[in-house]
Amino acid sequence: MRERLLDIENIGRIGQMFLDGDLLKKVMIDPFTCDEDDTDYDIPAFNALKAALSKVERMNPDLYLTGALWQWYPTNRRMAAPAVIGKAHPRNGWMRPDPPVGWMITDCAPEMLRAMQEGTPTKATDGEGKWTYYFPIKTSAGVVVGALELSDSGKPGPYERNYTMNA
Repeated sequence: MRERLLDIENIGRIGQMFLDGDLLKKVMIDPFTCDEDDTDYDIPAFNALKAALSKVERMNPDLYLTGALWQWYPTNRRMAAPAVIGKAHPRNGWMRPDPPVGWMITDCAPEMLRAMQEGTPTKATDGEGKWTYYFPIKTSAGVVVGALELSDSGKPGPYERNYTMNA
């Protein structure tokens, strides 16, 4: 019997189940001061989210998934900051403006904003056949505090580690 591998949509839905929205809500100690030079983190929360995001990225070895956890900016629900990034920079949202200027609060990509406002998964294409999926992340009270962004870039980047073990 052949093993059935998960696609991005199923991986994202699994990620929604075990990425903790309560941790995402508190990962940045003071999100009002978030910029490229000075961001303070709750280190245990960050480490737990980073570990979970890394597992999400590796659920299907045939896909080269890159993920990011976005946190809504507290006073403007049209903006978000990348709170935790997986093994590569996210495709949408963070790469604006061009060239990217660092870890910063930015306007939400339209589909990310829709996913967070409606509380349902969405997807967007870059016009080159690459899809990016957005999955809302909720707290234990059911409040959306951010989004999981997953993209399949199709190939590993220059700093990708090989997670296979040779016997």
